[in-house]
Amino acid sequence: ILVQTCFNSAELTEDQRQLLDKSVDKKIIHQQLQLVREHTSSLAHNQGAGGLLPTFTAEEQNLTTAIVEMSGVTLQEDNSAVYTEEAFPAVAALYVSLYILNLLSK
Repeated sequence: ILVQTCFNSAELTEDQRQLLDKSVDKKIIHQQLQLVREHTSSLAHNQGAGGLLPTFTAEEQNLTTAIVEMSGVTLQEDNSAVYTEEAFPAVAALYVSLYILNLLSK
């Protein structure tokens, strides 16, 4: 029931919810949370966003990239991220969802 509540956020798309479901199955929620936390923390401190975490397989990285880009974040070839001001609510919803799922998976 808690997981369903997490996925009812108006900010997450149905596609994001489905990809998050796959992420739960692949047990990569913690790594995805670290990625989103790293990017948002770097941006908050005006340091630019870092790259993708190296612990992802190619399939996991594709899944993670899709989820992040659906939030309005553009991932560059050098794995840095470009956020627009409009992306912050969607990224916040993604972060909260990942955080809750991470807590539930412990």
